[in-house]
Amino acid sequence: RSKRKGMSGSEQKLSYDKIDLGKRMLTRNKTHIKHTFRDYDDKGNHIAKFVCTTFWATQFQAVRQAFLKSGSNDKMILGSTYGKNQIEKNFVKSLSASLMWNAIGGKSGASFSKTSDDRFIIKAISRTELQMFLDCAPAYFEYLSKAFFHGLPTMLCKIVGVYQIGYHNIETGKRTMEQVAVMQNIFYGRNVSRVFDLKGSLRGRFAKNLSSNRDK
Repeated sequence: RSKRKGMSGSEQKLSYDKIDLGKRMLTRNKTHIKHTFRDYDDKGNHIAKFVCTTFWATQFQAVRQAFLKSGSNDKMILGSTYGKNQIEKNFVKSLSASLMWNAIGGKSGASFSKTSDDRFIIKAISRTELQMFLDCAPAYFEYLSKAFFHGLPTMLCKIVGVYQIGYHNIETGKRTMEQVAVMQNIFYGRNVSRVFDLKGSLRGRFAKNLSSNRDK
């Protein structure tokens, strides 16, 4: 392929990488991936089954590559194979350890967790909410594409992954299945002195005035 006029080799590669990133973010193919694995005891008996479905895997990987940092130096490395891989490794590492988080002021009653490194918030969502997101996902990715490639101003907290996680204990018969959305923690790495929340409705949306939460 001939070089574009006026572009160096590195600039041309970056241009092609951005085009590829845009294509992956905007593809309409349902790139859902289902992972299944099993656990065994010392005697080789099957004792548990785990399943994790990653929804819109290709599109969300492109979103993470576009909006997440590649390392501790907080630089985005678009077009670098190392940078792409490091973003995914850091994401998996963050998700490997989390704690329950008591979010104040919410009305939905949803449970939240925060990764131990404070980078991400994990919100439990209902199956209805999951289906609503899956139906709206193409429009969501199109919106993020406009924000990243065309400078569309946005204050949206980015959802960077949506999953369904299941567990089946063979010995007890207990089964669990939950859906989660992984979002950026917008307070990560920032010194925040005052917090407010914008809502689309005033009805039933007034937070309690807590003494420990004066500036929120």
